[in-house]
Amino acid sequence: MAPPLGGTVASGQSPLPGSQGRHEGATRGATQGATRTAMESPACSSLRLLLWLLLLRPRLSADPRDSVTPPSPQSPSSSGTAPAPSPSEILSQGEVTGPTSEEPSACGQRRIVGGRPAAERKWPWQVSLQVQGEHVCGGSLISSRWVLTAAHCIFDFVDYAVKPGDTNLRHESPTAVEVRARDIVIHGEYSVFSSIFGAVFNDIALVLLSSPVNYSTHIQPVCLPAVSFQLEAGTECWVTGWGKRREEELPIMSPTQLQEVEVNIVDLEKCNKGLQKQMQTIFNMVRQGAICAYSEGKDACQGDSGGPLACEFNNTWVQMGVVSWGIGCGRKGLPGVYTDVRYYRDWIVRHMSRSTRWDSASFLIPCLCLLLHLAPW
Repeated sequence: MAPPLGGTVASGQSPLPGSQGRHEGATRGATQGATRTAMESPACSSLRLLLWLLLLRPRLSADPRDSVTPPSPQSPSSSGTAPAPSPSEILSQGEVTGPTSEEPSACGQRRIVGGRPAAERKWPWQVSLQVQGEHVCGGSLISSRWVLTAAHCIFDFVDYAVKPGDTNLRHESPTAVEVRARDIVIHGEYSVFSSIFGAVFNDIALVLLSSPVNYSTHIQPVCLPAVSFQLEAGTECWVTGWGKRREEELPIMSPTQLQEVEVNIVDLEKCNKGLQKQMQTIFNMVRQGAICAYSEGKDACQGDSGGPLACEFNNTWVQMGVVSWGIGCGRKGLPGVYTDVRYYRDWIVRHMSRSTRWDSASFLIPCLCLLLHLAPW
């Protein structure tokens, strides 16, 4: 596993200039046409009928599982165990297009054969964010066309691709696919404070895939928590990635096989005290929008950035965090810092929704223009 990007890697990376404008607003197109009162030909009537069918297409082809409407909040009880929420109550699962026989009925599920999940099917939402075939960061599949990752993983003028469905970076599995990124959304207030050990704030980004992936036993989305979901200190969660296994390890020695490590959620106050002592500062380094996790000798590290911090509630896996930063890797008493997915859930849903509406508009506008041109007005 890799260290939580601590200040070392994050401070050397830069956000996309003007990234707020890449996908911050969806363009809305509108087509206006004139009507005529004269008697219309049968051909004109047919074209009008086709026109209305095209306008109705988004509603007629909508999949109820594609909804990104905020779900009813669910949270664990005081005993630390969650009531039995359905996956749809825990998360907002994004668009799910291109249905196949392997399409899951819900997110955060594992297809288990023979009682236990095989290693290559254990984390089916894990993806590798790559540049020119080389792994640069982790990420998680949250719908058939969207990947969640860290903002500090993104550089400008770089073409990214996403690889889900495989656990080995050097192994071409028949279950793996590689999909190019169509667009990237970085949080508008993402910032890095390199002067204070590289602390990162609003470290979250979304990658829109050029085409949807088909779900299978090896490719499935993870659930996203409701904003009000209560995550208790001490909750056991898992971090996965292809990052360094030791702080002193050279990046070239990073594993090619997906690694996993179990960590426990740490209270923010306790987390800040540990970081303040190490950094010799009075400022809170972990603020609203971030969570901490720690297990002695276990941590994320360089190369794991952008990957998921996932916790299991009633057999459903929910992504609570995104690997962001930390001081070193696995140092005693120093938790890793993760972007809190709950805090940014509405931001995630908003951008997924805008993209879906724009995709429908981009399909309709050329068709409408052609029909209006051909119609014998």
